[in-house]
Amino acid sequence: MKMADRRQSVGRDLGGMLSGRVRFDPLSLAMYSTDASIYQITPLCVVLPRDEQDIVKLVQYAGSEGIPVIARGGGSGLAGESVGEGIILDMSRYMNRILKVDPDANEAVVETGVILDELNRHLAPYGRQIGPDPSSGNRATVGGVIGNNATGAHSLKYGYISRHLRRLRAVSADGQLVELADH
Repeated sequence: MKMADRRQSVGRDLGGMLSGRVRFDPLSLAMYSTDASIYQITPLCVVLPRDEQDIVKLVQYAGSEGIPVIARGGGSGLAGESVGEGIILDMSRYMNRILKVDPDANEAVVETGVILDELNRHLAPYGRQIGPDPSSGNRATVGGVIGNNATGAHSLKYGYISRHLRRLRAVSADGQLVELADH
């Protein structure tokens, strides 16, 4: 099957099963073919999920079709980790809410597409911040920071982001929603 036909087929399939947006037009593909690295790889399509159920359905579909899924945050990584020939999964469009802040418990619950600096601005009135401070914080999403286990200029003081996580909801490679916790 020609790549253009494959894009149409996958785009139609996903468009019919997801509540989020599916993009496979030339402009979207060009925009998502690069990140902050030197690489340029045109994806099959781009999915902007509205919720975690969209992600579950996407991962299950991609697994059944043998299509890689590339989760993308702000595209600020330097190693090409947010580009690829499969389905780009961009959660920054719709899954970008700060759901809860409990300063007494030193806890914030956020969706994966929240920009790190926006979260820190939200936490500032409580005298709190996310410790790791990557230089890309003004565009890096929390999901991308976690995916890269980011740190920053103050790494000796704050360490990596993994040191600050208590719970994480994720979708496994076989499309199951899982909750991981540090006990």
